Amino acid sequence: MRIAILSDIHGNLMALDAVTTDIAKQAPDVIWCGGDIGWGGPWASECIARVREAGWPTVKGNTDIWITGDPQTIQDAAERKRFEEIAAVHNVSPNDANWLNKLPMGYTPAGSVLLVHGTPDSCFVAPLPDAPAGDFSVYEDQAQVVIYAHVHRAFTRRLPGGTIVANTGAVGMPFDDATASYLLVDRTGADITLTHRRVPFDRRAVLAQLKHCDEPLRSWGLEKFETPMR
Repeated sequence: MRIAILSDIHGNLMALDAVTTDIAKQAPDVIWCGGDIGWGGPWASECIARVREAGWPTVKGNTDIWITGDPQTIQDAAERKRFEEIAAVHNVSPNDANWLNKLPMGYTPAGSVLLVHGTPDSCFVAPLPDAPAGDFSVYEDQAQVVIYAHVHRAFTRRLPGGTIVANTGAVGMPFDDATASYLLVDRTGADITLTHRRVPFDRRAVLAQLKHCDEPLRSWGLEKFETPMR
């Protein structure tokens, strides 16, 4: 069985189109989505519509909450106001907001592979690739393979207890390369193979569209998209 897992689209329709074209060539049996679908990019509603229409099993990301107008975990009053204003610019429909709010925290249909956005307990936090081993203990014994997203960096790591942890990287807002990233999971019996794929997209088209967005979305988006590696 082959599973394609994509995440962190962030309203980047150019990257989503490029990745789904590449995914089609890989002929997966199923496609999963790790959340953060619309926030930050110029095509938030369009990306949400694509994911919903495709019917991919999808888990909730932190910005899937923020885009509904609920800036959870943001403590600074000025930053909370800014995030509320970004959500207002995105202006997702009540129907989309309701769908996003009802997304599950995790997805594991077969038990051997678990998909979450951040950790099994939170979609707001997750360890970076070079974090100490203790930061990954939340994934131990959750499944044979735990896939997460959130940090926008593609990597694979085997934990001391044997659990394999992999990050999908980001489709729309990669922080480790100028290209989009997604993950292929191939299962043959008890064997599991993980393969990250990198896909180029038209970054200049994204930046050009962002410049037409209202503030504060324009400034936030340009800051994140103009520098692909951070």
